[in-house]
Amino acid sequence: MKNGALKLAVILVGIISLGLGRLAVAETEPVCDIPEQVQAEHWCCKELRELCTIYRATASLPDKPLVSRREMATTLLALLEKVIDKYEKEGPEAIPRADLERIARLEAALRKELAELPGYLQRRETIEKMLAKPEEPPFEYKLGLNGFLRGEGAGNFRLKDFTYNPNYSQGRLVYRLKPYVYWHPTDYLDFHVEGQGYGYAQAHDVDNSHYSLYQGYLEARLPDRDWLAVKGGRQEFSYGSTFILGTNAFRDGLVFDAGRVRIKPAAPLTIDLLAGSYASPFSMNLKGNLFGGYATYAISEGTGVDAYMLRDTGTMFHHPGEELFVWGLRGTAKFGPLALELEPVYESGSVFSDAKGGNDHINAYGGHFDASYEGALAGRTTKTFLSYAYGSGSKDAATGVSTAREFRNPDNNISQIGDIALFGDLSGLTVNGPTGSHHASGLQIYTLGWGIDFTKEVNLSATGHYFLANQVEDGFSRELGLETDFTLTYKISDDISLIVGYDHFFAGRFMRDATTSRGDIDYGYCMLQFDLSHSWLRKKPATPDKR
Repeated sequence: MKNGALKLAVILVGIISLGLGRLAVAETEPVCDIPEQVQAEHWCCKELRELCTIYRATASLPDKPLVSRREMATTLLALLEKVIDKYEKEGPEAIPRADLERIARLEAALRKELAELPGYLQRRETIEKMLAKPEEPPFEYKLGLNGFLRGEGAGNFRLKDFTYNPNYSQGRLVYRLKPYVYWHPTDYLDFHVEGQGYGYAQAHDVDNSHYSLYQGYLEARLPDRDWLAVKGGRQEFSYGSTFILGTNAFRDGLVFDAGRVRIKPAAPLTIDLLAGSYASPFSMNLKGNLFGGYATYAISEGTGVDAYMLRDTGTMFHHPGEELFVWGLRGTAKFGPLALELEPVYESGSVFSDAKGGNDHINAYGGHFDASYEGALAGRTTKTFLSYAYGSGSKDAATGVSTAREFRNPDNNISQIGDIALFGDLSGLTVNGPTGSHHASGLQIYTLGWGIDFTKEVNLSATGHYFLANQVEDGFSRELGLETDFTLTYKISDDISLIVGYDHFFAGRFMRDATTSRGDIDYGYCMLQFDLSHSWLRKKPATPDKR
């Protein structure tokens, strides 16, 4: 324990030192401080008049000696609407980079006033995408280290296996360190190798560290074409909102030894065909194979339709004939500041029943509906979101007979289950008590949350999740509990973020029925996330001398 803590302390000091060093040498963008009122000859007024003339904006600055920030913001919004229209109709190349940089400078200086205008909030995502700096020139080599260090503590909860345990508390230091190297010899060839060390230091526990290859793959596509790409090797799979397939990023990740073929027969349509096996030790203790396809059709920005089918044999203890087929649809739509998402899923296949001594036919369903709305409060961007998630259950699963009608999605830290991760997926919850283990089968989860950006670097969010079981043993309550999550995020730089969270789970009557206790769960953490890297740009071929 002492040696492990010492190693982590050295690693932590090294990461902070590297991060501070990068901050010290980083070039900072000049801050354009515009007073509440400026003279008509101020640089921002000149810029606005010239740009409004070029793009024929529908509004212009008032012809008077002094102009307010509000008046400038209103004019800038009219300019942005014209530029966005040109950008969407003619493509990004239609707007000179120099003009976008001038507009971005004005947008940054007048963001507070812009946020108070409804038209800005409705187009904010498009504006940010349009004004974003172009990606760095193609690099040949990239060397880096990413991951997190997280100190966490919990009461009435076992962090090791994420189970409810009244009168038990513990704390630990969790680390995830991923050194990586990219090699891009050409625009159509990519080699990527990434190791991972994951574990935690905790009193009175054995060494829980794992060090292994996390990703190692080759990706190739046809030169100067996007319609066919092949990727082979150890890799992550992440699709949609990660409701079914994601990277388990809050813990030790999830990877496959697999191949993927990506086909783009048309610009809005992407089809992925994938096949592989769960790769230990970062496989969530699952063994088996994964095959299937995932198709995405993008209708417009924020609006699209996905369809997928997966065959998954991944289990901790596999029996002959067991397999899970997942059939899903996902739709997203964006109407200005309002975003909607709907994802229904059906599952079939076979699962082993200990009670019956053979396989049962799977017939389960689930899904989720999410909605979010971007608004403003005192000139600061806010986001309100709500969600409903459902996973089918059965009385047979609650009594230990068969889980064939119980919906199962991977234990992937999806947003609907909350930060504590007491509920790994939508199949339900098992609680150990004095009279044995008791299972609540299938979940309904109601989520409501709100967040605010105090600055571009600081965000605060508060979320509530109410959990209700679909089926339980006779005499037990279906009420599982209410979880509240409070998270403060500080973006120190583009490479480093500090996240502080406190979560409280108000135990429901099911917990009391199962354990004869109603102790609530407290969980708090402080996490440093980082991605530190250095790139070596690809050398351009020498230009022939035309003389």
